[in-house]
Amino acid sequence: MTNTKRTSKSIIATLIAVIIAVSSFAMISAVSANAAYEGSAQAHAAQKSEIVVSQAAEKTAKTGELAKAYYFKAIGKTSYGYDWTYKTDNNNVKVKCKYDFKTNKYTFKIVGTAKGTNHFTLKYKTSDKKTVSIPMTFVVDAQKNIIRVK
Repeated sequence: MTNTKRTSKSIIATLIAVIIAVSSFAMISAVSANAAYEGSAQAHAAQKSEIVVSQAAEKTAKTGELAKAYYFKAIGKTSYGYDWTYKTDNNNVKVKCKYDFKTNKYTFKIVGTAKGTNHFTLKYKTSDKKTVSIPMTFVVDAQKNIIRVK
């Protein structure tokens, strides 16, 4: 056999191997496995938020429910009305607060502004001397839906 024929056969064999490898990879990645999930709750919630995008509610006050906005309600009154703030490790949420002076109730609305995980602490006053801190973790998906995972 000549060198040219060997080279041609090698090239053809390599191309066939590459085609088989690529098609096998494509087939494997298209098949979904039904295995038990291992990992953190945050990772699972992030994965869940990506999958359930079309089922997002307009608003929720529940942990583990995907929505356009997350609402948190609290009661508190200071001598001047109300006082609140928050800390976050990721600037991908926006927070608004409505305060009802008749009932002394806070209603916080939290919406996603960019994809990512956010470790968040909401702080509000229940009296002039007492501040409450509520740690929360949010995951925002690519469509800016939000889910509270903790």
